[in-house]
Amino acid sequence: MFLPQNTQEVCDIVRQAASQGKALVPCSSKEPHLHGGSVNPLAETISFEKMNRILKISRHDRYARVEAGVTFGTLLPALAEQGLRANHPFLPRAGKSVVASMLEREAILVPKYQYDYTDPLLTTEVVYGTGELFRTGSAAGPAPAEESAADMVNPWGPGSVDFARFLCGAQGTMGLVTWATLKAEVAPTDSVLTFIESDDLASLVHLATKLLFHRIPDDCLILNNVNFAAAFAKDPSEEETLRKKAAPWTLICRISGYARLPEERIRIYTGYLRDECAKEDLTFLYSPRNLDGFGSRADQRIKECDRNEIYWKLRRGALRDILFLAPPSKTAELTDALSALLAAHPAEDLGLTLQPQVQGRGFRVEADLYCTEEAKEKTCLLADTAEAALFARGALFDRPYSAALSQLVFGADPVAAAAQKKLKDVFDPQGILNPGKLCF
Repeated sequence: MFLPQNTQEVCDIVRQAASQGKALVPCSSKEPHLHGGSVNPLAETISFEKMNRILKISRHDRYARVEAGVTFGTLLPALAEQGLRANHPFLPRAGKSVVASMLEREAILVPKYQYDYTDPLLTTEVVYGTGELFRTGSAAGPAPAEESAADMVNPWGPGSVDFARFLCGAQGTMGLVTWATLKAEVAPTDSVLTFIESDDLASLVHLATKLLFHRIPDDCLILNNVNFAAAFAKDPSEEETLRKKAAPWTLICRISGYARLPEERIRIYTGYLRDECAKEDLTFLYSPRNLDGFGSRADQRIKECDRNEIYWKLRRGALRDILFLAPPSKTAELTDALSALLAAHPAEDLGLTLQPQVQGRGFRVEADLYCTEEAKEKTCLLADTAEAALFARGALFDRPYSAALSQLVFGADPVAAAAQKKLKDVFDPQGILNPGKLCF
């Protein structure tokens, strides 16, 4: 394993590996590695755990520049000290690399501040497979980053090419990102968390889309009772109780107020929320029905990362997830189809999370198939079959981690796959970066 401490060491390692034909796989998050993108038996690991500095936080410009080894457990408190918050995923692991999360386009909590599926990622510094150093967007230029007069917050370019897109979802096959600039948002002065419960997923999907059209909520996500219980329970015994008490589906929305008249803003936006709920014959609550006083606990948990010794998704031992994008018009239909395809999996072990993205223009659907280590192989085969069926129905798999799914996704568009391989030859001519992943 290589443990570089700065960018120059990364360049040296890559050049040496290229000259010797040795493969490299990047790793920046602490264990467990749930998807296997940073695990490759054909390659030697280059770990960024020692490159863990927060290089800059700017409240004025609302961004942070962090090295690849910075985790959510480190960044979130640092931003809070500056009156900022990260637009982070739902309950990320404390040991999860912030940069890796952004590069993998994990679903974020506040979709109204997301203008592209790469948001909140801005600019990056990357070492290509040749060992050459490059910076994307407005960070590009001959001067060192510390001396550059550029703001480093424009992700496009240099020129008319969007270089950062080569890196997003590439699982380390196009280059090794050493640091990245990420959007941050001003933390609210006050906020309230609301819960809208329903037996009908379609009504909640439609409501979430309407709410985001009017930019009403900040945090916005939908959980089924299994993931609701898994996320908020203190321990396995309470998880079972919460699962039985929670509604089949719960839409969670945060209404926020900021420095100027926060109470009035919350009051007005809460009125908008009430009006939109009424149109769907729904009502919002400040704590889930049958769970009095639970709202404040959920409120605190959502703002933070998961610092428990056992990650909340791994309490039952193992996990195989299914991740896809869907338009609002097909989200409920594809989710129902997914549940039917997974009928052989115990219902109490199937967690579902739906998160609107890019101001509600699409939904990231995440199905978590909880299982024991002994049953993981069987669960993975079931998931492979379900993914193939969903792909045929129009689900978009933009994060194909398994070999079967990668073959399905890239095999469906040989022209795009050929173009990807040409780009790979440009940025990694020796093919040393994470070989065997995606279509490479």
